[in-house]
Amino acid sequence: MMTSSLRVSEYNSDGLRLRLVRPPPDLAPYLSAYYRTELDDGVAVEDWLPPEEANLRTGEASIYTAVIGEGPLAPVPAAVLSGPTDRVTRVRIVGGKFWGIGLTPAGWTRFIGTPASEMANRFCAMGQTAADRSLHAMLDQLRRDGDDLAAAATLINRTFRALLGEQPEAEATLQAVHRGVLALESTSVRAMSAQIGLNARTFERFCKRHFGFAPRTLLRRQRFLRSLGEYMLDPSMRWIGSLDMHYWDQAHFIRDFRATMNMTPSEFAALPHPVIKAAVSVSNMNGGVAMQALYHPERLARPETGL
Repeated sequence: MMTSSLRVSEYNSDGLRLRLVRPPPDLAPYLSAYYRTELDDGVAVEDWLPPEEANLRTGEASIYTAVIGEGPLAPVPAAVLSGPTDRVTRVRIVGGKFWGIGLTPAGWTRFIGTPASEMANRFCAMGQTAADRSLHAMLDQLRRDGDDLAAAATLINRTFRALLGEQPEAEATLQAVHRGVLALESTSVRAMSAQIGLNARTFERFCKRHFGFAPRTLLRRQRFLRSLGEYMLDPSMRWIGSLDMHYWDQAHFIRDFRATMNMTPSEFAALPHPVIKAAVSVSNMNGGVAMQALYHPERLARPETGL
């Protein structure tokens, strides 16, 4: 199959190749991207990844270890369901090929179904949750025969379209909350809950179920990611130049950074970031954002011809 009809962004440097495929419009509210990562034999990468939304991943490597938050690195299963995170994920990979599929909060609700809070800051082997068997089968096929980008994208599209079914009753509210979380002007949980039409306690339960975290945590995460995203787009700038407008001062940002990444901004800047560099490059080219958790599903859900 030719890949000319795919909307693909590519990064290729130092034995690391990352290709990001944009989902078709009907799946864009639920899936942020499909990404193919390839590491040449013997090439080792280590990185400290910022918070992100949930995703599905599958692949094989000489070494593939990770940990969310603090603790020792542990082997990553061949087919993985990873929940949303609000803290650093450290990874170390040597050689290998992988597929990943980013899930929006609406995608988690539609295709996974369990409360997102149960998988917050966790990853597990597929089969340990109630996720549909067809997702596991799709990941197995991608792992065995995922070299053809167009064929893989077709498989992913076909699998998720078969699972769409009827729109969940909560989806309109979910999308409204997602828009609120992403909005630059959103700073008040009380104002957001009032705008959505939910009382404070119901709003908090709703966010934990569909987004994995309380609304205050979601707003803090977006503020942090907007700042880190600006810096990663241009690492030559000083941190002060990348700060989100809602930080009181640089000390406020440093406290958030340490709580999220287990290190200071200067310590982070001194480390190599091959995976983040590749991800920021292809995400920005493809969707106009620097990181997965900044992806706005409605921005790309417009009529186009998809696979």
